[in-house]
Amino acid sequence: MASPKHVTILGAGLTGLVTAFRLSQALPATKITILDKSSRAGGWVGSSRHPVAFKDEDGEDVKGEVTLESGPRSIRPRGSAGAAGMLKLIRDLDLEDAIIPVSLSSPAAKNRFLLDPTTKTLTKLPSSLLSIGGRQPPLLRGLLPSALAEPFKSRPPPSVHDESVDSFIRRRLGPGIAENMISAMVHGIYATDSRRLSVRAAFPSMWDAESKAGSLILGMLRGTKSKADKEEEKREWADLGVLGKSREKWSLYGLQGGLGTLTARLDREVRRRGVEMRMGEVATDVEPSREADLQMITPTSSFHTSHLISALAPPTLSTLLPYLPHLLYNTYTTVGVLNLVYPLPPARIHPAGFGYLVPRSPTSLNPEGILGVIFDSTAVPGNDDLAVEGKVTKLTMMMGGPWWSSYPVSEGRTVSPPASAEELVQPALEHLHRVFPVLKDAKPLIAIPQIQKDCIPTYLTGHGGRLRELHHYLSDAGDGSGVQGRVSLVGNGYGGVGVNDCVLSAEEVVRGLAAGGRPTGLERWAHWE
Repeated sequence: MASPKHVTILGAGLTGLVTAFRLSQALPATKITILDKSSRAGGWVGSSRHPVAFKDEDGEDVKGEVTLESGPRSIRPRGSAGAAGMLKLIRDLDLEDAIIPVSLSSPAAKNRFLLDPTTKTLTKLPSSLLSIGGRQPPLLRGLLPSALAEPFKSRPPPSVHDESVDSFIRRRLGPGIAENMISAMVHGIYATDSRRLSVRAAFPSMWDAESKAGSLILGMLRGTKSKADKEEEKREWADLGVLGKSREKWSLYGLQGGLGTLTARLDREVRRRGVEMRMGEVATDVEPSREADLQMITPTSSFHTSHLISALAPPTLSTLLPYLPHLLYNTYTTVGVLNLVYPLPPARIHPAGFGYLVPRSPTSLNPEGILGVIFDSTAVPGNDDLAVEGKVTKLTMMMGGPWWSSYPVSEGRTVSPPASAEELVQPALEHLHRVFPVLKDAKPLIAIPQIQKDCIPTYLTGHGGRLRELHHYLSDAGDGSGVQGRVSLVGNGYGGVGVNDCVLSAEEVVRGLAAGGRPTGLERWAHWE
């Protein structure tokens, strides 16, 4: 098939920008247009610089700027198929010098905590197999016996093709681990209820470990990747040369100026490469027209495009292509985010580490609906002016999610969503005062609240099967109501919510188009069983 003459991308978030950048490299003769309702590119990635001025505990004047993140702030250099692609992207954008590596031996790598809702104290999570032995605090009690017994647990019957994360962990490791560690982990990644989230879609390596080895623990230790996948991954890292070798010592990494540095550079580069950026403009309709075209309709214009790539959330896309199946099936979660800066060194407030997550608990024990708190100053250090580095404490609080939706139904007293972002501040401070009493006498220099509506999808059980059906509907062989072979889907609504996942989804579609194919973006699920 000939290369498309004109590709239109819906959405100028990270995924849409990566798609446009890679497409402009792979098919330089193809016209590329991006439509986005916002006037700002970058989507959920939001980095900002803020001045601070105060007298420290010694009475010395401190002035400088801090970097705050309202969205993702760190990237993992391993563990997902898109990890190598992300670092290659950073290299290709000449951002290597902006990387802030966080080493495997750093406090952020070794010290991650759960909050005990009963005592309001922090429980350090095990950072190695050796650390799960000995006497454990209440939230981790039974971890070692559960781990030792897990390889002897039976598999589910063949008729079970998916289940919730909570159900899976209860079967393999018991209710205590499911209710404490895993519910908190799901709060931190998906901001949702582990009893509703598909384990096979959200944590496929867990499912594959049990399927292939009969045991979660043994399967994870042996690895779940095929020999071919391992060889391909090895080649990808080798292609990165010194950068691919250096990342082996990293736990995670950030970027100077925040991850907004990445989206800003992408925005600049795609414009430089001739991509038409139609910001503040949305598609209101998509109609099949000539044999090889789609007609895009906006409030002010209409034009024809050869291929459409949607980086929109599936429910938003459903307003344009309502006949596509399953776009409205999954729910989306709304999260309150509060950035705080205190005029105190981090060591005066919290232990060095990445932060803490809050397990599912009765609402009376978490009346503010806190999901977790990130210790930004120690999670990704080195992102502020030297004059203030180590002299201020930056915290990011995450609130709401299931506390504002599914939990009130089954967990007692309702946690009401706030009417405005400003209403997040006082409850969040009350929570911090209980956990870190030193903050009762401290006033934050900066408090920036935001409500991020419908920001993260909850992949409900059976997600993979629905994507298989959607793939076939959109493919050449499917009955796509005139759009078959002309529409590709990318972004966090389908194959993972991490930034590496989003980069991978964009690059898979670009590779398919560059090879003369008609990718749906859902090829990974074509043979899902």
